[in-house]
Amino acid sequence: MRLSSKLFTLCLVFFALDCSAQTLADVARQERERQKRLHSPVVVARGTTTTATASTGSTAAVVAPAAPAGPTDNKSRDEKYWRAQFQKARDDVRKAEERVQLLDLKVKELNTQVLRQSDIYNREYRLGPEIADTQKQLDESRKAVDQAKKKITDLEDELRRSGGLPGWAR
Repeated sequence: MRLSSKLFTLCLVFFALDCSAQTLADVARQERERQKRLHSPVVVARGTTTTATASTGSTAAVVAPAAPAGPTDNKSRDEKYWRAQFQKARDDVRKAEERVQLLDLKVKELNTQVLRQSDIYNREYRLGPEIADTQKQLDESRKAVDQAKKKITDLEDELRRSGGLPGWAR
């Protein structure tokens, strides 16, 4: 008798738990309804201005207008602006350095060609102007690298003077 009453009580408890349990679909539906109520727009009137804000669930609380997304410098430029400027400057430096390497290899190749080829009559007169032109381009490219590096330094100074955070230069 004791065993059957314990078994009956145990079955009754499991049946009650099974009947009261919600399905996953019911829980998801209730959560969607709660989210809709939570994020429904509410109009808050203050003096002469009207702003639309999201409801926080309680009607007694007044929602303040949203603050700026993040810190800005003295000239109202944010982190996104500064990171883009520094990335562009770094890309310019990289491209200029690659051009210097390319032209340096070309000058070395032309000088090697002058020494190696003996079948060209007056090889200095034929390859000389090309070497001089490439050397001139190489010098201009080195100046461009210096200018690009100076631009990064100038951007760092401008960032510091405008009150931006130092991490924005990375």
